[in-house]
Amino acid sequence: MAKRSVKLSTYGIKYEPISTINSQALADFVADFSDDLQPEVKLESKELHKKECIRRWKLFTNGSLNFRGTCLGIILKLPQGDIIPLEIICEFDATNNKAEYEALIMGLQLAKDLQIMDLLVFIDSLLLNNHFNESYAVKLERLALYLQIIKKLAYGFEAFSLSQVPRQENVEADVLANLGASLRIPPEIRIPINYTLVLTIEDPSNKPVDPNHHDQTTNMTIIKDPNSQPLPQDPNFQDPNI
Repeated sequence: MAKRSVKLSTYGIKYEPISTINSQALADFVADFSDDLQPEVKLESKELHKKECIRRWKLFTNGSLNFRGTCLGIILKLPQGDIIPLEIICEFDATNNKAEYEALIMGLQLAKDLQIMDLLVFIDSLLLNNHFNESYAVKLERLALYLQIIKKLAYGFEAFSLSQVPRQENVEADVLANLGASLRIPPEIRIPINYTLVLTIEDPSNKPVDPNHHDQTTNMTIIKDPNSQPLPQDPNFQDPNI
């Protein structure tokens, strides 16, 4: 196409590629001219919408603070399911609401830096969600400034939505934020994550039985000492076989 465009330009002709028609516009056009095809068109439109949602990136953010400090947890999920985790330790004091705002701003800025244009955002802060959706009025001046920054960043995406979810659905970002707030780890230290597939002590009931193996038994005679005293029993001991 580029070579043709160059050749046509020598004759004063400008080549313009055919733009892609919006899927919903095409569906509406066909539906207007054929009542029989309307059910099929609606079904196709739904399938196209599902495919568009699959291509969307997902952002989960959370802010946490305790007596050790403030930390932000950010999880950015690719459409394929992979994740980009980010933990930010803050060298300043903040309230819980400010930490939530800071985490969301940092997450949106990360998505911007990666040139993501289609983003679904999930947070567990009901206050922040209602501020963004204008269900609650923002009373504090600092939070109002935070909200202006978030909306400015949100308007830069081609498709954007923000939803409040239960904490258990935002657990990954929550764990990152709480870990950073609880452990003041220097940046040069890395925490390795290892996996183990078996228990240290194997459960005998799960051990396969070899039919060719025969245990050697030994006859033993137990002689009781008449002067021995019974050992005291642990009151907290519980027999696992009971």
